[in-house]
Amino acid sequence: MKIIKAIVLLILSITLIHCSSEEMPKPSFGGPSDGDGTPSKQYLTEFAAFPVGNIVSASKLASNSEDNLKFKEILLNDYNSITAENDMKMANIFRGPDNYDWSDGDAIVAYAKANGLRVHGHALVWHSSIPGWLTNYAGTDEEFSKLIENYIKQTVAHFAEEKDSLGNSVVASWDVLNEYFDGTSVRSSLFSQRMGADFHKKLFQWAREANSDVKLFYNDYNVIGISSKRSAILSMVSDFQSNNIPIDGIGAQVHINYQWPTITDIQNGFQEIANTGLLIHSSELDITVNPNDDISELTAERAISQSVQFQRLAFYYGEIVPKNQQFGITVWGFRDQDSWIYEGGTDWPLLYDNNFEPKPAYDGFRNGLDGQAP
Repeated sequence: MKIIKAIVLLILSITLIHCSSEEMPKPSFGGPSDGDGTPSKQYLTEFAAFPVGNIVSASKLASNSEDNLKFKEILLNDYNSITAENDMKMANIFRGPDNYDWSDGDAIVAYAKANGLRVHGHALVWHSSIPGWLTNYAGTDEEFSKLIENYIKQTVAHFAEEKDSLGNSVVASWDVLNEYFDGTSVRSSLFSQRMGADFHKKLFQWAREANSDVKLFYNDYNVIGISSKRSAILSMVSDFQSNNIPIDGIGAQVHINYQWPTITDIQNGFQEIANTGLLIHSSELDITVNPNDDISELTAERAISQSVQFQRLAFYYGEIVPKNQQFGITVWGFRDQDSWIYEGGTDWPLLYDNNFEPKPAYDGFRNGLDGQAP
């Protein structure tokens, strides 16, 4: 009988080892247990010492479809800061000369106020979000500049009006300018062509004139991973600070992959931008797992590598950026299929799968927020 039991145990052991090598790692939930066995922490914001955000749209917040109810449930559980993916960009707001439609943004702000969420405004000026009428505007350059000044001031002032229970504006901050640089050079855009290369300074000055309290950010990609791009941005920041151009923070978009940036890149990147003394926003976080198109599905191995990279990003942000400069981390989407880089199912860059189930990436991100070194 003992021999039979031993054989059965051996077969079970072999089966479990085989299953564990083939199946996707499953995320675990909750932190250390209290005395009664109940997890003392469960959701992402409970593990973080700074705001954790994600993106929204007015249409999703208004919808009661099964998917969007699940989306809102996760939003209110895991996050305490929100950014409009597109609804608060120029192309959606600026309908004509001195004609603004703030309705989508207003709906997002109302939802945030009702649910105790912070709103980060994104983005007042971006070369890829320009209404057609403005692109074709036939007025003088001076008239064009005045249109932009009015748009900045009116929009910032409008969204400063809604206050939270403490009397602070629900919209706490703005990406005033998105992606001024193309590599290390000033990007040629409609704004640089019609207003001159120093138009960026005017944008920040106008935003500050509209609201003395709102935090003003410059936002760009490859800030962490490419030192030459970062140096160009830091030179701009230094020039702003030397000439009293208002700026409160740097938004470092973190569109990265499971192998890049390296640990050293991440450490150096966060350290150098933190040395400015400005608020640091780790913005637009997603981590691709198929940059070379070498897999046709998310493998267990690649999922683990992605999880480790999420953990690195969260951990080193919390470890290196001084606490009084930690504006927070914003993930750029919920389900993989909703990502701007999903590309029909050829990449899986986010924390939740297409059924809103947390992936191993969720565990890695949570552990990094909790201060666990990767």
